[in-house]
Amino acid sequence: MMLVCALLSVHAQYDVHYTHYWKMQNFYNPAGAGASKKMHIFAAYSNQLTGFENNPKSMLFNLDTPLTMLKGDHSVGVGILNDQAGMFTNQHLFLNYAFAINLLDGRLAVGAQVGLLNEKFDPSGIILGQESNDPAFPTSTANGNKMDFGAGVLYQHKYFQAGVSALHINAPLIFLGEKNQMQIDPFYNFLAEGNIPLKNSLITIQPSLFVMTDLVSYRADITARGNYKYKNRIFFGGVTYSPSTSVALFLGMELMNVTLSYGYELFTSGVGASHGNHDIYLGYDFDFDIFKKGKNKHNSIRVLQ
Repeated sequence: MMLVCALLSVHAQYDVHYTHYWKMQNFYNPAGAGASKKMHIFAAYSNQLTGFENNPKSMLFNLDTPLTMLKGDHSVGVGILNDQAGMFTNQHLFLNYAFAINLLDGRLAVGAQVGLLNEKFDPSGIILGQESNDPAFPTSTANGNKMDFGAGVLYQHKYFQAGVSALHINAPLIFLGEKNQMQIDPFYNFLAEGNIPLKNSLITIQPSLFVMTDLVSYRADITARGNYKYKNRIFFGGVTYSPSTSVALFLGMELMNVTLSYGYELFTSGVGASHGNHDIYLGYDFDFDIFKKGKNKHNSIRVLQ
């Protein structure tokens, strides 16, 4: 029973972490909707703590795009997350809206998020022994849902970008049946990324810092990523270090607007390297403007993507 309560608490406090966080702005920050200035479609899969029974698995689908038919810089994004960890299944459907202005040779976006959190707890695989008759413990599948809100800001420049977001700001309290509940704490994300072109214009270095916190604990990711452009292909790879947690390696390629990447996270403490996380990212970016006639004549600034 104590183990179940502990799992419930941990599950409520942490959002999913993906190795390819730097390609998933719309998921971590509502202001990231339309950040690429193209329609951005992607799927991300994370198989965590491999080798353990009922290990966490997360699948995310996302679509975000600028609304070119409107005056001004408006964007929307939609996504759905399915996150399963042991007895818990978390489904998060969210809609993002962002409005941006040109500022100091860059682009400043402000975004808002509205979503629906659905939690399910299935105790069917748990053997409680003497506690099996505890009325506080659900003996059948329990479901609950709640509205969820978030907000964020993002500034993009040709050589850098930085953003901060607050998710679950209404601290939704989800009731699982009549006697159990789950408190979702507000969560805060910070991203800073640079874009350093080398003398060889085909190579760029993109360091980044990503921090996730609920103001009780935190996770920080320090990433060094390199890109090499060859004809119509871009090859990239890098390493991420999370102090006291892990080291992750990733490698990918972009061809004809399709990006495919694989990453593996090795834990430096606790379960060790053999029970790491496998992450796969598949994305597609393209210009989408059904109202555009002839050549694209509007002016826009180039920002880090």
